[in-house]
Amino acid sequence: MRGSGYRFSAPVAWTVSRNARELSVAQGVRLLSVTRFPLLRAFRPALWGHVVPELDRAAKGLAQQQAGDVAESRTVTISGRRARSYDIDYERDGKALVERIAFVLRGKTEYLLLCRYERGGDTDACDRLLATFTLG
Repeated sequence: MRGSGYRFSAPVAWTVSRNARELSVAQGVRLLSVTRFPLLRAFRPALWGHVVPELDRAAKGLAQQQAGDVAESRTVTISGRRARSYDIDYERDGKALVERIAFVLRGKTEYLLLCRYERGGDTDACDRLLATFTLG
């Protein structure tokens, strides 16, 4: 899959949807998406220690929107950059779900990577999104 300034690998049979800021692929409740957001100031790696608490707050806010909880948070490497990843546990329509989100920052752009799957279910598509996401 190719978006504006990035690419990633996704299951071929899933349904693709695009708009100006987001590229997503879905099958049932499973979802992979990348959304671009503008940053007010350019990110520099030296700012990482200041940015992590802001990302932690943003993830907590997203969890609250889903009436869920941040089950796990960690610093990971995505596309050769430090990134912040979170697992958000929540329920919808009687299903226990996980949204794994990751924030990748480059210059004046934030990339929000999101994958959703049933709790305890197959994470292969999610793992592939995070492993193959590259900035172009």
